[in-house]
Amino acid sequence: MGRSYVIGEYSEKYLKKLKAEERYGTTGILIGQITPMKTYIIFAARTPLKDQAELPPENPNEMNASDIEWVSEHARQVSRMLPGGILVLGVFLIRPPKMTKEEAHDIFRKLASAVEAAVAKERLWNFTEEETAERVVLQVYADSKKMKVQAYDLHNPQASIKALDCKSSSLSAPWQIMEATLNVDVHIPIPVAAEHQFDKDSLKGLITWAKQIMQSSYLISGQFKEPESLLGEGSKKKAPAEVQFLTAPVAIADDELAALIEDCGSSVTVRGTVRCRAYLHGSKSKVKDAIQALKRDVLNTVFVRCQMVFEDQILNKNVEGDSSNLKAPHRIFASVLPSGVAFCDYGFADEGNKELEERYKELLDYDLNPAQLDRVEEAMLEEMGVKEEEDLSKKPEEEEIIETGFKYKDTQELPSTQPQQPKEPEDEKDHSMDEVAPSFDIAFASNCSNTFAENILEATIEFSHGVAAAAGVGVIAVAVSVIYFGNFIGEST
Repeated sequence: MGRSYVIGEYSEKYLKKLKAEERYGTTGILIGQITPMKTYIIFAARTPLKDQAELPPENPNEMNASDIEWVSEHARQVSRMLPGGILVLGVFLIRPPKMTKEEAHDIFRKLASAVEAAVAKERLWNFTEEETAERVVLQVYADSKKMKVQAYDLHNPQASIKALDCKSSSLSAPWQIMEATLNVDVHIPIPVAAEHQFDKDSLKGLITWAKQIMQSSYLISGQFKEPESLLGEGSKKKAPAEVQFLTAPVAIADDELAALIEDCGSSVTVRGTVRCRAYLHGSKSKVKDAIQALKRDVLNTVFVRCQMVFEDQILNKNVEGDSSNLKAPHRIFASVLPSGVAFCDYGFADEGNKELEERYKELLDYDLNPAQLDRVEEAMLEEMGVKEEEDLSKKPEEEEIIETGFKYKDTQELPSTQPQQPKEPEDEKDHSMDEVAPSFDIAFASNCSNTFAENILEATIEFSHGVAAAAGVGVIAVAVSVIYFGNFIGEST
């Protein structure tokens, strides 16, 4: 049985509305989910006009390089607004009456290739070999009620675009939701040769951390589930499943043993707490697919926030890194579909609902109601982190916790390598094992410390003594180059 394609009721109505308004020549992007057997088109958004007063081109085949770049830039910005499991599937065109089949296929090849290339630039992960390379191109004909869906092969752009049988569905059935709260602490050395601290190449330092996340183990609601098992198996609850990631050092391949030594002129530290979410449609979703979607969302949200801070600094011409500590934007979810699937946006501290509403209208052609916004999750995490930071700063013996960004809700001693005297039993109390880091920040150091290598060595030695696992930990701290669980809660083996 081949792959089947489903278009959601919202997308279908939206495309018919554009046709009814005679917006011929309008291009846009398709958003949805790709599963092993099905592709779901859940949302469509037209490309914003460069000038609000202009009309779509009468002949899209005459689009020049800047026009194609405009479409791909729109796709790149929209991809930032998508949670785990949801991605840009392809492009659509409200086909003008006089456009030929050859002209349509040519413009689809150009647009689909440019869109995929633009979106891929902001990924710290790659598709697996098992995942389909087909992307969707959709035509709405001007002279009929026909809506034609076709497949475009990313691996073979010159291959013919094949027609697909696409079914319509409301897609209103509840989606399975996976969520995670992750503590991030990544140190990125910047070579002296780098132009400035905000160079986009600086974000390559996140690659090692990304590998750690993708290779990490997981617990779902405190339990391990086999990757091939069904996600909802053995659970009657329809509430979002909470996931915990347990990281370990990245295995070094034989061909990666050569070391590159560079002079370090400065450094960037990415630290804080992020909230991640992934959606999966259908009752047959496997655990491995859900975990993969959530891990990808972790990488996406951290990379996007770093990129936004860099872009903001470059835009304000602060390319020399005058600010030693920069606040990254909050992630704000908003349910936009009847099924409850939420998209997101990122807001800096000086941005309110108005800016978010304007971006939803411009990028998604969607009229957002402020009541749809969910500002609570990350705001609560930040408030808890700040509160604990103030409390813990009064305790000199816990100074190490403050430096690493960990904030504890209850008073627990850190694990020690020294033998400890047995303690008297205490009265049973409800203790939270979650750790809360401060708000998501990006800090800059003017130069790299000479003790950086020593710190790596100490962390490696500490890890070799068996500080390798933490059961029941809600948030894991991740550091580039090594994993340092010196402040975890739990038993060391």
